[in-house]
Amino acid sequence: VTRAASIISTLLHPMMVAPITFGLLIYTGSSIPENPHLTFFIAFFFSTLLAIATVIYLKKQGIVSDVDVSIREQRVQPLVYGTIYCGVGFLLLKYLNASPLVQGLMFCYAINTAIVWFITREWKISIHAIGLSGPLVALWLHGFHYPIIMGITLVLICVSRVILKAHTPAQVTVGSGLGMCLAYLELTILFL
Repeated sequence: VTRAASIISTLLHPMMVAPITFGLLIYTGSSIPENPHLTFFIAFFFSTLLAIATVIYLKKQGIVSDVDVSIREQRVQPLVYGTIYCGVGFLLLKYLNASPLVQGLMFCYAINTAIVWFITREWKISIHAIGLSGPLVALWLHGFHYPIIMGITLVLICVSRVILKAHTPAQVTVGSGLGMCLAYLELTILFL
């Protein structure tokens, strides 16, 4: 069971979910942008690649103990960097006139990462749950209406994080709810 939970946790890791979600938003639908590859590269670079490189660097420097940054107190610095990276990514996507959902998702990553950064100072909320639930909302708004599959993936990541003792049921539940609510409000009010 623990092995399955670990595999699910890796497959549905926020750094895996972000590029897949951006890819689906950019390369599917009725309005594929003029420069889809550049748009995807910017989204991938600022939402994922820089974050991974930063965590690896911080681990080599001894600032974080593992690549999952599992110790709550060690999460603040990577979250601050993540907020900045996604903020810059959003500005570049806006400059490139990327689709509203692509801009909006990067905006969500920036704002929601900042919110998680503040919450994390006091409580270890599930970044895996937030990192899946927000993108699921963006995909739903894009036209991917698969509630059973989406619901199952969200339950799988939440249960996996609890089985791995990375989070409590409350931390994954709040992470899921917060991710969905924030993404829905930010995307529908500010971008759609």
